[in-house]
Amino acid sequence: MKTRTLLATIGILPAAACAGGPSAAPGPDAGPTTSLAYGVPSPPTALYHIEDSLVVDVSTPVGDMEVTTTMALTMNMVFGSDRTGIAAVGTVVGFNTLSTNSLTGARSADANDMSGPLALVLSRRGHVEIGAMPSLDSAVVNLSPFPGVAFDIFPRLPGRPVARGATWLDTVMWSVVDETSESATRTIYTYTLMGDTLVDGTTLLNIAVEGDIAMQTVEGVGDTRVDTRLAGSATGYVLWDPERSLPKYSSLHRELEGTNQMPGAGSVQMRITGHVRVRAGY
Repeated sequence: MKTRTLLATIGILPAAACAGGPSAAPGPDAGPTTSLAYGVPSPPTALYHIEDSLVVDVSTPVGDMEVTTTMALTMNMVFGSDRTGIAAVGTVVGFNTLSTNSLTGARSADANDMSGPLALVLSRRGHVEIGAMPSLDSAVVNLSPFPGVAFDIFPRLPGRPVARGATWLDTVMWSVVDETSESATRTIYTYTLMGDTLVDGTTLLNIAVEGDIAMQTVEGVGDTRVDTRLAGSATGYVLWDPERSLPKYSSLHRELEGTNQMPGAGSVQMRITGHVRVRAGY
């Protein structure tokens, strides 16, 4: 089985967020403050449903190619106290993914191809330190949704009470390598607390999300190395459950554009669009 090593899981806060507060103060009519920080929920479990869709369009002088990938993941998460934050261990109970390439056909994977837990420690602000990730069989290892899914489940928070209209910033960076590839992703997020919303009889906090994304992936060795560089945006929302100290729903749409540099073929244009949705059941 191909081994994937997590190089870095780094959360870097801009100066305003490091000071422990929102980067933009709410107006005088913002109303009462609400604590936005992670905690161990009661009961200490949640069942996460994650759906992700991705379309990659590649334009070359000899023709175009499209790759479409869909993924559905269900994971049971158990939370507990840790000396540095909140410990969480996720067990995959359902997984299906299908990737269709207009030139080479389709590949798929399911829960039978996956083994191992997702183990992490979460700070009250949502900084994630990953200790273990589920792995896929070597034939389909590139279809793995990890470790990025951990950052989709747990958005960043200010870790303190804030009022409606408050804004905070955070940067998420992570990198992964295996024997023949390495990738790095950086997203600078802006979060804004919009107010309350009622969903199925439960009052949730609506947080608007915007992000600036930069990605680089290098695959192959020696003269076969392919260098892909992309940049773009993310927009969406998080619905936070203050009673559970966890997000209940989140939705994020991503759009990126860039180039793919292949030996002997020059540079080709790429465009990626994707949408990830997360829902937590208690």
